[in-house]
Amino acid sequence: MLYNWIISLPMMLCFFWAVFFIVRFLRGSDEPRITVTILIFYIASTVLYTNHWLYFSDHQSIIGAYTYFIANLSVYPIYYMYLRALTRTKTNFEVLLLLLPALAMTVLFPIAKHHGGELMEGVSRFARICFAIQVIWVWWRGSRLLRATQQRLDNTYADDRSYLLHPTYLIQHLLGITAAFSMCLNLLGRDFFAESMMVSIPAIIMSALLFGIGYVAAHTTLPQETIHTEAPQAKETTIEETDALMQAITTVLREQKLFALPDLTIQDLASAVHSNRTYVSQCINRRTGLSFSQYIARYRVEHAQQILRDSCYGTDKEAVMDAMTSSGFSSDQTFYRVFKEITGETPLQYRHKNLQ
Repeated sequence: MLYNWIISLPMMLCFFWAVFFIVRFLRGSDEPRITVTILIFYIASTVLYTNHWLYFSDHQSIIGAYTYFIANLSVYPIYYMYLRALTRTKTNFEVLLLLLPALAMTVLFPIAKHHGGELMEGVSRFARICFAIQVIWVWWRGSRLLRATQQRLDNTYADDRSYLLHPTYLIQHLLGITAAFSMCLNLLGRDFFAESMMVSIPAIIMSALLFGIGYVAAHTTLPQETIHTEAPQAKETTIEETDALMQAITTVLREQKLFALPDLTIQDLASAVHSNRTYVSQCINRRTGLSFSQYIARYRVEHAQQILRDSCYGTDKEAVMDAMTSSGFSSDQTFYRVFKEITGETPLQYRHKNLQ
């Protein structure tokens, strides 16, 4: 009884999330591309783990083996499609290349099954090698996608939005661990775990990952401003033009105190200096070596320092609270973290040392 429940657990979880995302799509998802790709992932995973369940419960068939090979070579490429959809990166030939082994298997498996023997063993070896390449590629490229998205967030918003990607980063790290585990399982083969309670080890590990991916996908959204588009070629600007733009940025930030806006974006700053976000972002990045959020954080901390040095406040708490709110920080946690990163001291430590 316990054995049957364990071998069916990954299949049931995949089926649950497939139904969940079908319902979300039918109700009208705000992000249909994201919902569709994660739905396809869970449909493919349901097929894969249904075949695992049939195999370990001794109900295997030729059709089951056929769909197993195809699904096994599809899940990681489809998950990569989901990451590209989540990070709003256009799907390109790379995804098609990752799916080629699964497409090839639709032809190779029936031929190998017909001839049997060494040809079938060769096709199985080919599938294992392709799977290992897919796993490594998806983990590596997926991690790069998330880092690039983090950079776009940093260059779009003044306040820290990294928390939006924390759950997906966690899943990506877990994916790396389970990817290595999956490759080991593929090398061992399913026969190694047949009719043994050892099957509970991969079943529970994969169930935890599959549940985590679904939960994170159901709760993670990114702002529209993170859409990745091919930036138009910026015209070559002279040193004088770059200096003039940087001066305009500095003037607006200091005189208008634009940094004090809690929801400040790169577009707000670009509009204030009558330029576009690409030029403004490039100008800040190249002249200061900082992202937009890092650059604004320095203005905010500088303003907070002025307030913290003022002795007109009745209590330290009032001074710190005013320093935080008037500088544009959206939360006390962010304020304390950023202030210490830049100054090496907490706001209270700074105030006690520099009180006028």
